[in-house]
Amino acid sequence: MKCKVSNHFQLGLTLVEILITLIILGVLSAVAYPTYTQQTREAYRMIALGDMLEMQLELERHYSAGYHFERILSGGQCLVCESDSTRYKFTVASSAAAAYTITAIAQSSSNQTKDNCLDSDGKMSINSKGETTPNACWK
Repeated sequence: MKCKVSNHFQLGLTLVEILITLIILGVLSAVAYPTYTQQTREAYRMIALGDMLEMQLELERHYSAGYHFERILSGGQCLVCESDSTRYKFTVASSAAAAYTITAIAQSSSNQTKDNCLDSDGKMSINSKGETTPNACWK
């Protein structure tokens, strides 16, 4: 007895095939998304570090006239920075221990405070002596 040969081809996907595809996509996205967000936080941190070094360069460039912070910060806005102001806020302060200290404060509104290398206070700093904190962020 011969089997009946069908000339009918399957034109679509079965429900099981679609569910398996969705499960695989869900697992991949659950693994990839946290890594992606941490990488973007690190990228914004590196831009902020570059801005801090640019601010330091500007202060040292005009040292002969004295350290004038208003050339780099005006009204709470950084004039030489490329960082998004919603991610980091920059301050420059003078103290007895160092001629100046540049500080970048991560803003919680952009979840930048969740960066792995930052301490609980969410600050990075560099002073006139070249001392940096936290060290993990500057490597």
